[in-house]
Amino acid sequence: MVENIKKDYLTVSTYNAILHRQLQRDMNQLLIKDKLPVNITEMYLMVLILESQPISQRRASTTLAVDEGLMTRMVKHLTALGLIHKESAASDKRVKELTLTEDGEKLLDYGLSKVNAWWESIEPDLKEIDINNLGRELFDISKVVLSDRHQTPLNNGQVDKELEK
Repeated sequence: MVENIKKDYLTVSTYNAILHRQLQRDMNQLLIKDKLPVNITEMYLMVLILESQPISQRRASTTLAVDEGLMTRMVKHLTALGLIHKESAASDKRVKELTLTEDGEKLLDYGLSKVNAWWESIEPDLKEIDINNLGRELFDISKVVLSDRHQTPLNNGQVDKELEK
């Protein structure tokens, strides 16, 4: 009889968070050191825009799991720097679509070279890990999490009321 193996979702979640936070901390330090005018969250937004051009501001907010206020501030900052372009969608003027500018692509190329250098610095210690397969698996998990079926509606007012009890 094959023993049921317990799926350790907490371990996956915890170590994914640790990896993300370490990369985020190190990348923010590198971006500051290189005097780049963006932070890692804005870099994530620029990568998302590059991969999805155009992408609606609302979809970007949902995908990156940032509130719309933070997304608005990031878009204003990146637009002011001339790194992204924001315009109304042809099909619905209320929808704001984001695209990268040429300067945005250049900055992103440089920033991504820093991300690659970070990974390459730890790569010698990852001999037993197929990083490409791991990436594909995480991508597949992300697609499921981002599907409408799994989106948790935010009801911050309700959460605040629960905390007050």
